[in-house]
Amino acid sequence: MRQRISWDKEKVAEIMKQADPYTMNQDRKNPPAEKYRTGDPSAWGEDQNKDKPWESEGRDETGHPAPEKDEARRAAVKQARLLEDKALKCLTIVSRMLPGADASIIEEQALDLMFLPERSVMATTQRQSELASKIAAEVEPEDKDEEKKEEVEEKDAAKKDKEEIEEKDAAKKDKKDEEEVEAKKEEKKDEEEVEASKKKDEEEVEAKKDEEKLEEKEASKDLLDILFDSAEVSAAQEVASPKTGAKKLSGLVKQASTGNDPLAGLWGDTPDISSVFGK
Repeated sequence: MRQRISWDKEKVAEIMKQADPYTMNQDRKNPPAEKYRTGDPSAWGEDQNKDKPWESEGRDETGHPAPEKDEARRAAVKQARLLEDKALKCLTIVSRMLPGADASIIEEQALDLMFLPERSVMATTQRQSELASKIAAEVEPEDKDEEKKEEVEEKDAAKKDKEEIEEKDAAKKDKKDEEEVEAKKEEKKDEEEVEASKKKDEEEVEAKKDEEKLEEKEASKDLLDILFDSAEVSAAQEVASPKTGAKKLSGLVKQASTGNDPLAGLWGDTPDISSVFGK
C-alpha cells in the first residue's frame, strides 16, 4: 500500500481541531491604542491654519467677496450691462436710419445717440418697430399673392414633371411590350421552323420506309416468280413423262396426278421445289 508523507501531519491536524467547549470562548485583551500611534497632525503636516488672510483680501471665510465690496461690484456690473444694452439699441436705430452705410459711419452715429436719455432711445426704438410693422402689414398681401403664385407655379411644374415621367414610363412600357411581342413572334417562328424540319425528317423517314417496303415487296415478287416458273417447268416435265405413285413432301403423302392439264398437275400435286430450296 502506498504511504503518503502527509499522513502524520493530517493526524496531528485532526487532533488539534477538536474543539473544547470550555476554552472556545475566552476573553482576550486588545493592545493599547498608543501602540498604533505613529505620529500627530504636526508630524504629518496636517496642523490647522488659524490665520484669517481673507479679511485683508476683502473676502469672507468661504473665499467669496465680502458683502460690503460685493454691492459696489454688482452696481458696476449692472451699470455696464445697461450701457451695453443702450449701445445695442443705438446701433439698431442707426442701422434702420442709414441702411447700407459703412460700419464706421454707423458706430459714429450710434456714439452720438448714446448721449440721449434712455427714455428717448426707447421711444425711438418703439416708433421704428411700429413703422416696420405697418409697412410689413401693407406689403404682406402682395407677398402672399407672390407666394401663392409661386406655390401654384411650383405645383404646375411638379404636375408637368410628373406627367412627363408618366409619359416616359408609358413609352418604355409600350416599347417593352413591343419587344416582348417581337420576341414571342421570333420564338413562334423558330418553333414553326423546328416543327417543319421535324415533320420533313419524319416524312423522309416514312418515304424511306415505304421505299424499303417496296423493295422488299419487289424482291418477294421476284422470288415468287422464280418459284412459279420452276413449278411450271416441273409440271410440264411431269406431263411429258407421267408417273404414278405417292410423293412425300413436308411430311404429307399425296396421290400423284395423272392428267394432261398442266394446271391440274400444278395444283393437284405438291410441286417439287427441291432444286430451289434444297432437300
